[in-house]
Amino acid sequence: MKIRNEKDFWSGVMFVAFGLFFALFAQKYDFGTAQRMGPAYFPTVLGGLLAFIGFVVALTGLGRESSDGKVEKFHFYELAWVLGAVVVFGLLLRPAGVLIAMFALVGISSYASHEFHWKEAVALSIVMAIITWVVFIYGLKLTIPVLPAFLEK
Repeated sequence: MKIRNEKDFWSGVMFVAFGLFFALFAQKYDFGTAQRMGPAYFPTVLGGLLAFIGFVVALTGLGRESSDGKVEKFHFYELAWVLGAVVVFGLLLRPAGVLIAMFALVGISSYASHEFHWKEAVALSIVMAIITWVVFIYGLKLTIPVLPAFLEK
């Protein structure tokens, strides 16, 4: 059996792995029924669907050839910037508020791109902060601090 499209095959394998991980991890909780769902119901069903979709995608990688089907090298440097930005966002959210944390998230993760421009990063930070405020604070009424703690009192 020959892998004809590496991108499809390996992304399908990744979907299967993640789907099975979440479906199996959820099994230590109560499953419930479709009418009265337990905490394991949602991750088990979604994990199973993700694994099924991954299986189908991996099979298409075995059957259909593509001109751009080769997998490129993995970019650890860019991944480190993005994951670091998420960690900084989590650490800054409570003490600094969502506005400053969002600026830090977008600013730091922008360094992962080779096409980084400060004007675009600032504009994206403003848009993301507004969307976050509208959806999570105004719409869902979550108690996320908007401004730093010393400014809100």
